[in-house]
Amino acid sequence: MNLQKIRPALIVLATLGAAGAAQAQSSGWQFLPGLNNPGFKPEVSIAFTGNRVMPDKGGDTNAWGIDLNMNCGLIQSPDQRIRTHVNFSRSNKGGVQGTNWELSPRYTAPVQGAPGLSMGVGPSLGVFQFDSDAGDRTFTGIGAAAGANYRAGPLYTGIDVRYHLTNKRDGARLDPLTWGAKIGVNF
Repeated sequence: MNLQKIRPALIVLATLGAAGAAQAQSSGWQFLPGLNNPGFKPEVSIAFTGNRVMPDKGGDTNAWGIDLNMNCGLIQSPDQRIRTHVNFSRSNKGGVQGTNWELSPRYTAPVQGAPGLSMGVGPSLGVFQFDSDAGDRTFTGIGAAAGANYRAGPLYTGIDVRYHLTNKRDGARLDPLTWGAKIGVNF
């Protein structure tokens, strides 16, 4: 890649990004509220998860793990509705052990007329590792996640659906669709 040819485009993108950040800040968006806002509350929830992972190629499998979510400390909307979900899960099927890491900041809004119920949607990044006698593979993916969550005092429960487009490894892509359910506690 010739850096001289793309340098003007990078300068334009950086300028637009800085202008966009300034506009977002002036409209009530907060950057690094975890550090810059003394009133920031993370409102952490942690839950055990059960997932059904359905890759584009290969067999479906069950995975178990943990979902940790909180108010986003990196960027926050004016109405304080962005929550970051970090999901870790493990699976084992036919001698293939899978480990999945997913990060998903989601815009989450309450459902009118249903106290404690909220729905969220947002982008998702994932790393999917597989270990078997035939070798190890790691896929990275970008996708989308959506979910419904219910909070009542210390009780936290919810359902999720996540889809990731992955890179190719040895001519194969994973592209998993994952359905999940979770139950845990609010702190």
